[in-house]
Amino acid sequence: MAERKVKVGFVGLGHNGLAHLRTHVAAGRTEVVALCDRNEERLRQAAAESGARRTYRDVCALVADPEVEAVSISTGDNDHREPFVMAVSAGKHVLIEKPLANSEADVLAMVEAARRAGPQLKIQVGYILRFNPVFVEIHRLCRHGDLGEIYYLEGDYIHNLLYQKNQWDQVTGTNWYLDHERPMVGGGSHPLDLLRWFSGKQVTQVWGGSNRFAFPEMRNDDCQVCLFRFEDGSLAKVAALYGPRCAMAPFYNLRVYGTKGTVERDTVALSQNADDVHPAFAPVNADRAKGHPYLPEIEDWLDAIVQDRAPRTPLWDGANSTLATLCACRAMRDRVAVDVPVVRP
Repeated sequence: MAERKVKVGFVGLGHNGLAHLRTHVAAGRTEVVALCDRNEERLRQAAAESGARRTYRDVCALVADPEVEAVSISTGDNDHREPFVMAVSAGKHVLIEKPLANSEADVLAMVEAARRAGPQLKIQVGYILRFNPVFVEIHRLCRHGDLGEIYYLEGDYIHNLLYQKNQWDQVTGTNWYLDHERPMVGGGSHPLDLLRWFSGKQVTQVWGGSNRFAFPEMRNDDCQVCLFRFEDGSLAKVAALYGPRCAMAPFYNLRVYGTKGTVERDTVALSQNADDVHPAFAPVNADRAKGHPYLPEIEDWLDAIVQDRAPRTPLWDGANSTLATLCACRAMRDRVAVDVPVVRP
């Protein structure tokens, strides 16, 4: 018996939104019911490409469409709250791009809206690195105890994004990246989410510092470095740089230190016994996927809907990764340690 197709509406058709839409079309597991975007030309082209039945300029109209059972949201970080709250309040399943939102208040409001809507909704937060095969295997090593007790982790988002200074919204005439982008949230939450996933522990405190030498056109500092404390006392460092003169750091400069082994990027060294203090590094046993793995992320969400199970990055989990980086922004601004609230399932 063929698996039923999930009927999906898409809100936001920028780079990530189109990538999600095209992946859905290629996978053939969904019916593209409706599209929504402020840009009429982009909306028209995406509808022609995907075969969408209806197009909307208004999010309210899309979430009110009775044929839409699930909504994929890829608006700008500042604009996540409204479509998300509308969608869950209308009883729709949601896949929402990371970070969950661009303010602590918005994150908490979105969590509350989802709780009011009920646990039957399948909500996936788009921390897509959890679907990279190398990171999936490292997660297995961490959670199965192969590395022993994890006490320190590192991950960096070192990515030259200077081209964003020229990305002006044709509808509003504004540049979201220059005015609102927070490197530790928009970029740094990628590696932090991985480190949280590997650790299995919650972040409870953060402190850090920042500067703005490399990308002065940004309103917020473009170089941000933070130290996160987990509930068991272990530590993690995350750097987010938006103006480096280099290629993106391989595997996010990942480091995981445990009492029995160490991960460096896509290699792992495991001690055979207490006397084996300098084990050799070997490649992590996994495929080296290129680019963002949209397909497995989307399929995990669709499977969660069809099979009535939790997705890999449920709302509470994604909320905690986003909240930790938003609290990091306060810590850098005020030059103090900030306690991080923890959202529980």
